[in-house]
Amino acid sequence: PGPGDLLVTWGNIQMQPYIHHAWIFEQTGTTFAFLFFGSAAVVWALLTLQSYFGNEHIKTSKYDSVSTDEEIIELKNDMGDNVAVASKKKDEKKKHKNKKIIDPVKCTEESITLLMNNLTQFGAILFYSWFCENRPVFEHSEKHYSRDIFWFITLIYLAFALTTMKSNPKDTSLLNREQTEEWKGWMQFLFLMYHYFHASEVYNSIRVYISCYVWMTGFGNFSFFYIKRDFGAVRFWQMMWRLNFLVFWLIMIHGNTFILYYINPLHTFYFLMVFVTMWIGSSCNHDKYPVRWKVLCLALIIFLIWDVPGVFKFVWVFLPRNETIGAKFGVLHEWHFRSGLDHYSALFGMAFALNYPLAQAWLKSTEEMPWKRQWYLKSIVLSIVAIGLALWVNEIFLLPKLRYNEHHAYTFWIPLLGYIFIRNCSETLRGYHLDLLTRMGKITLETYLMQHHIWLTSNAKTLLVIIPGSPLCNFFVVSMIYLFLSNRLFRLTVGLRAMLVPNDLSTAGQLFFTMCTTLATFYGIAKVLNVLGGEIFLVIIVTIMLGVVGFILVRKVIDDGTVQGVRSPYIMFTGFIALVVCVGLALEVYLKNPPMPAPDPQGGIAQSIRLGGMVIFVYAVIVFTMDNYVGISHLSSMLGCHVMPSWEAAYSSLHNKIFSK
Repeated sequence: PGPGDLLVTWGNIQMQPYIHHAWIFEQTGTTFAFLFFGSAAVVWALLTLQSYFGNEHIKTSKYDSVSTDEEIIELKNDMGDNVAVASKKKDEKKKHKNKKIIDPVKCTEESITLLMNNLTQFGAILFYSWFCENRPVFEHSEKHYSRDIFWFITLIYLAFALTTMKSNPKDTSLLNREQTEEWKGWMQFLFLMYHYFHASEVYNSIRVYISCYVWMTGFGNFSFFYIKRDFGAVRFWQMMWRLNFLVFWLIMIHGNTFILYYINPLHTFYFLMVFVTMWIGSSCNHDKYPVRWKVLCLALIIFLIWDVPGVFKFVWVFLPRNETIGAKFGVLHEWHFRSGLDHYSALFGMAFALNYPLAQAWLKSTEEMPWKRQWYLKSIVLSIVAIGLALWVNEIFLLPKLRYNEHHAYTFWIPLLGYIFIRNCSETLRGYHLDLLTRMGKITLETYLMQHHIWLTSNAKTLLVIIPGSPLCNFFVVSMIYLFLSNRLFRLTVGLRAMLVPNDLSTAGQLFFTMCTTLATFYGIAKVLNVLGGEIFLVIIVTIMLGVVGFILVRKVIDDGTVQGVRSPYIMFTGFIALVVCVGLALEVYLKNPPMPAPDPQGGIAQSIRLGGMVIFVYAVIVFTMDNYVGISHLSSMLGCHVMPSWEAAYSSLHNKIFSK
């Protein structure tokens, strides 16, 4: 069929409203989320009304220009942000001087109203996603692929992005922040288009993009821990919040599994891997060779677990093998497949971050040369990169899906390093970025998660329909709503983190305890309501009652200026509810029928001792030659009679800044 036939098929959507089911919350998690966010909405409404009639107008600021304390920049590490920018100084502070710093939540009316306001917004967006999945106005539509429409929309988007080009002459460093956000932005756009249109012919490209994201996780987190040397509980909790706060509530409200949103487990695991690696023997992180031996040991451990048959299943034996949502062949197989495709990605990102000062020094030294000699050196690297890319495309990239998957984990670094060098080979190129793509890159986590429910539906298997019979108009309207809400969720998540996970350890600990007991209480009440049938009318009544009780407690806290007056009865009540929840969950697990085993998997897992050994060799070359381009920079310098910058010269200035803090 031609593009016109596919367009007609795509638009053939029933005009009749979707047949609704009974208004019952079948999942305890859905009831839990409704109780929690609904109660927050009641408290916010009562506080606002009281303030209005009391002529005390409260300003509930938005998080459109939020910053947290640490050097007044966001340490956004999700989907692999380049947190090497955490070392920015006065220029960055001036740039952010007008941004509002969100303080930790306090026992004041303004602070608590702001918290409740934004919890209400967050909950409203979550329940919009629930309505899109469970109570749509029009029936969900099937996906239909048209190559012409797919590439037409892609080209239009990229052409418009070119009109948003901006210069950044103050920061032309290798992989500067705007450039990495831009990189994430265009990859995310194609990743989303691939899902919306089910464009299976670009699958191999999408696999490379996902590896680039995981690579950024290794690069960004290694950079942060190398520069900031912060292994504290607060930093750890802040990162877990950023990565998993939204996905936790999506799992609750939709009754899904963590593995369904597989990007989050990937980034969480590889963040933990970098954290533990840098924390163990942290005193040697800035020595020339000990840190290199440490990351090489990590590479050997990864090789042993993922590339030696039988070891992975032994290490991850605790993962379920039964079929579940997001894991047709069981969580163990799904995690083996997903993590196996990228088991070296974060590792290569760590190596690039470790060698970053030398790579930057090499670029700087070559660009100080006369133009002809500078480009003679760069052309040598570009020629070798071009040959490597051509061989990779011909031998690997064009393979069928399953065969490509078996080779991807061992060859992804070829296009990745090629892109980095080409994108950064000129100071002029490094000084420009496409702002539209940069903005897209900042909300990659939210757009990835929310695509499952408010852009696509049925966990990304079908399309949301708002304008039936007009697929392109529907695509436009749904996309605008989806992008707006994703951006709002990003602002809310970062802002709530600043309020509820402050940098002060004592305050963060108290807030953590309060959050845990509060959530346990609400979950216990939700469990009881679901046992009683989960009727939405009953849930609404209980939500209003909880909101009123919450308002009374909040009012007392505000009037007293402290939580001391409500702490003892609150702890006793929540402790009792938490105990009931634990007993109930234990009985539920005990009485539950054993799960049926999952069917046999169909292959496609990257596991090869031979290929893994080759990757370890390449990795060792990168680490110990201190050349991110596998020795090619050294080769071009030798052929061009250029002296490579020494380790001491490249790292001394950085180390002085780090240890002077």
